[in-house]
Amino acid sequence: MELLVIGLDGLSTNMLDRFDIEPEYINRVLENGASGDLMSVDTPTTLPAWTSFATGKDPGSHGLTNMIQQASDYETSPLRTNTTDAAAYDLIDDALFVNLPASAGRVPAAEDTHLVSAMLAEDEEDAVPSHLQQLDAFEDYILDHDKSLKKNPQTYFDHVCDITRARRDFAAEAFDEYDPRLGFVLFSTPDWAGHLLSNFSDDETRGRYYRQLLSVVDTCAQDLAERADNVVLMSDHGFERKHTNIHINDFLHQRGYLRESESSVSAANIAVQTAKAIGKRSSVLYEKIRQLYNYIIATDVGQTLQEAAEPNIDYRNSKAWQLRYGCVFINDKRFDHPAVDDPDALRRQLQTELADLTDDDGSPLFRDVLLAEEAYSDPDKRAPDVIARPAPGCYPTLLKSPTGGYASHTNNFNHRYNGLFAAMGPLFAEKTTVETPSIVDVLPTIMAVLGMPLSPEFDGKVIEAATADEYSVEYRDSDTIPHPQIRTDSDQGARDEAVQERLEDLGYLE
Repeated sequence: MELLVIGLDGLSTNMLDRFDIEPEYINRVLENGASGDLMSVDTPTTLPAWTSFATGKDPGSHGLTNMIQQASDYETSPLRTNTTDAAAYDLIDDALFVNLPASAGRVPAAEDTHLVSAMLAEDEEDAVPSHLQQLDAFEDYILDHDKSLKKNPQTYFDHVCDITRARRDFAAEAFDEYDPRLGFVLFSTPDWAGHLLSNFSDDETRGRYYRQLLSVVDTCAQDLAERADNVVLMSDHGFERKHTNIHINDFLHQRGYLRESESSVSAANIAVQTAKAIGKRSSVLYEKIRQLYNYIIATDVGQTLQEAAEPNIDYRNSKAWQLRYGCVFINDKRFDHPAVDDPDALRRQLQTELADLTDDDGSPLFRDVLLAEEAYSDPDKRAPDVIARPAPGCYPTLLKSPTGGYASHTNNFNHRYNGLFAAMGPLFAEKTTVETPSIVDVLPTIMAVLGMPLSPEFDGKVIEAATADEYSVEYRDSDTIPHPQIRTDSDQGARDEAVQERLEDLGYLE
């Protein structure tokens, strides 16, 4: 094939450096091609970021700004696939996409293009179209991991390595069968492994498991890349160790913007209150409790404890709250019971107050605090009002502060904005460092080097420093952009139920 895009979900070079890992093939592309830290989107999470890759638009335009959504009656639920914007599988003929998140239910509008969805699909049969289910490798294809195996880390890492190999085998057979001009495959497992690193108490143990997985991912990536003249490696976001949790909802509560309902008395509530009392008195004991919590979070008991550790928000009587990952919403006319007379004034006030927050050493907790129109090209009403981008090493959690302040100590691993981009082959520059490419720029760049006209609706631009030649970019007429095609034979209710469990397991429905 002419070009293969390999997604490495959640991978970033800082993680390779931290654990002294040198994956042979990935390093070769990083060193010999055009490479740089790929900037993710707000929020730097799977569904918003991969939708931005697929559409060339930022989340303000395509509408998936977070891993969950909130309705006008304040109820939260899993996201659904964007059905209004043309995506890569609509714009590029003769292509094959394997395991593309946030595409469940979509049918490619492009000619001779095939799509295997991920994450928002109910199961393997929902993700893989019937004609691709005829491939021999479909028998071993696995859409998602088995969360129950997390109780035994070695068993779990063997499991995700098997999933990686099975995805490689399926993609290889599909590419050989259909011989597309453009191929895409996503390995989700670096992200799954990254979330589990918090369960271990030392980097030696973390490094051993992470190295095991990366060795398999690297081999599988190389096996597939041998089928292509050009290759792009990319991630949707990175990972890093977090040393500080930021409790935005605690801040909003203490400032009078957020109100809480009374919590019910339960064993989980008592356990959480006990842990908070210990945390105020002894950081050492609290660290032990935190490690235990990380260990059991994948279980039903862990989910119950997590729910008890979150504020029980009285949305109707609150002025503002954090939904997830630093995204603050104001209770304005979008909701059934608006409580703010002047939303614009409150947005600016919160922007200033959040930007002033510091940790005990006086370091800012946020690198940027932006309004929607500053973060997105064309935000719609679903966009958050304020986006507080955490400083390196900081994580804006939904859990209540164990110490009573706005910041508390942690030792977790979670998402960061900077991921990975590397491209190698005749279409791309050699041994070139690319400054601040964005994930919304990848699709325009791919289409440009393949000689395709771009969509005038793209927010992203061609990463000129990454290309071997200068390109005279052409754009399609607006009236030639394909309309999204939707499958009508799926059970959306069953899909939503499956996705909710998947997002809870990964901590996205905190």
